[in-house]
Parts: sequence; structure tokens; C-alpha cells
Amino acid sequence: MELLVVIAILAVLAALLLPTLSSARSRAHMTTCKNHLRQMGLALQMYVHDYDGKYPYDRGTRDASQSAGDYDTRWWWGKLLPYYPIKWTDRAYHCPGYKGAITQQIDRHEPLGSYAYNWRGVAPPVGPPYHAQGTLQTAWGLGIIVQNFRPSPLTGEGLIKVPSEMLAVGESRFLSEMVNGLPGGECDLVCGFLGFPYHGAGDEFAFGEKRHGKNYNQLFCDGHVAGMDPWVVFNPTNSAAMWNYDHEPHPELWSPL
Repeated sequence: MELLVVIAILAVLAALLLPTLSSARSRAHMTTCKNHLRQMGLALQMYVHDYDGKYPYDRGTRDASQSAGDYDTRWWWGKLLPYYPIKWTDRAYHCPGYKGAITQQIDRHEPLGSYAYNWRGVAPPVGPPYHAQGTLQTAWGLGIIVQNFRPSPLTGEGLIKVPSEMLAVGESRFLSEMVNGLPGGECDLVCGFLGFPYHGAGDEFAFGEKRHGKNYNQLFCDGHVAGMDPWVVFNPTNSAAMWNYDHEPHPELWSPL
């Protein structure tokens, strides 16, 4: 009987301690994630200063030194490697609370990981193939894809009206295996996909995981990092101006998805 009483007491104590331990682990993950983004912010600023004040493309061209099958240097995270010497494919690059896939590009699927780059916002149209597909294609943030060997204008830091309120890199939006080929977050930061019911499912396909509490961390163009509710970040009615370098909402360019 005494043994059963002791076991019951231990069970009660464990039940009381578990939420505290879970909360402490979540706070530790949040702190580590913020530190990752701060380091990426420093790397991004150094890149910008070395490249005439221009931000990197989301997906550009490979570095001349890259060999076949080597680390993919086309993507924004590949361009930051000289300044932030951790590879995208290393688990240490990503938020410790992220449990999805970490990949370079697979077939037509975007690279997957815990962080994503704001590649959309507002910039002048550059002609086909972009504006031929509608006005939505004239919109981007820091650096759109180089497509069909027609590089678009890059965003310069001098164009950013409110650097402290423009998103640069943030935690990725988690999508399911049915959407991405593997469960994980795409490395492109996109507004307007909040809770979209992929394949008839609910918003678990839009986020799918709580990495550290209710907030997702965001790196802004001035280098500071802040936690934000993803329902605010990915909802254009709340955050549209934060995606654009002119700090205007531009509802005419919102994605229908």
C-alpha cells in the first residue's frame, strides 16, 4: 500500500512538472531559432554590402566554383554560405523545433527546411514571362527567380522604405506530403496561403506543427528578429505592407491562394 501511495505521488508530481518542462524546451527552441535568424541577418547584410547594396535572388545561377552534385548555390541560402558557414542541408542550420524534411531541390519541388526568404513584394514589371501571366507576376520582395535567363531587377536596400517593418527571412509555412512531395516548409516566404484547404484538408496543411509556442520568428530587413503569430504573418489583411519595399499593402497583387 505504501508503495502504491509513493507511486501515485510521483505520478502527480510528474504530471505537474511536464507542462513546465515542455514550456522550458519551447523557450529554448525559440531562443535558438532567433539566434539562427540573427546570424542569417548579419550574413544577409554582409552579402548586400558586397553586392552593390542588392539582395540575392531567391533562385539565381550557380557559383562558377560549384561542381556537379555539390551543394546547390543557386538559392538565397547558398549565396549566404560564405558569410554564414553552415549548409542548408545541415540540421544545425534549422530551427530545433522544426520536424519536417530538409532537402535541396527535388525534381520540381522547392527546397524544404525551416526558413524561407521573402521573394515577393513590389517592383517594376520586366516583360515576359512575368507580366504576360498577369499583374501578380510583377510582384516580389527582395529577389525573384532568374527564369529563362531573364534576370529581373534586384531590390536594393535603398529602395526599402521601412526596413524595420519589411520581412526578409522567416520561419517557413509547413505543408503536407501531398503538397510538397515530403512534409516540410518551402524556402520561399509567401503571404496569402493561410489555412488554404489543400485536398479538402484543414489548416493543418498550412502549418502542421508548433515549433515553439504560438509564434513564428521573423527576420526583418534592419536585422532585428521578432516572434509573430503565423495567422498574422500569412494573412495579407494584417501584414500586407510588411512584405513590400514601398510599405504599401497592394491588395491588387494578393495571391488568390
